[in-house]
Amino acid sequence: MALVAAFSAPALADCGQDMQKLAAARNTEMQRVNDYAKSFHGKPMDPEGFCAKTVGLLHAEEALIAYMTKNKDWCSFPDDAINNLKAGHEKNAGFNAKACKVAAQIKKMKELAAQGGGGPQAQPLPAGPL
Repeated sequence: MALVAAFSAPALADCGQDMQKLAAARNTEMQRVNDYAKSFHGKPMDPEGFCAKTVGLLHAEEALIAYMTKNKDWCSFPDDAINNLKAGHEKNAGFNAKACKVAAQIKKMKELAAQGGGGPQAQPLPAGPL
């Protein structure tokens, strides 16, 4: 009976291996975002593309934070490490939110312009003597 109880107990986290996988996923997503940003070489970045590129990073960070919070005591994760990751995640989420908001505004302006209404691009220039 003791053998059956051992198999029905909840699985304990393998801190090192789990963290390695989660950190690797985050690093891969961070590299994608950085490569995307570098591809603009000082030119204005496409907000719609940045919005889409950062979603994977946010998900990877959320998974890492959730794991570290859930297994804080078992894996001996320091509060500082978790808090630093949360602070970085909040910054990244803020950049994502701004980019997505700008992308939505641009999309709306293009739709209005295509319909022939709204926006400064739809107003005719003054004609005749000024």
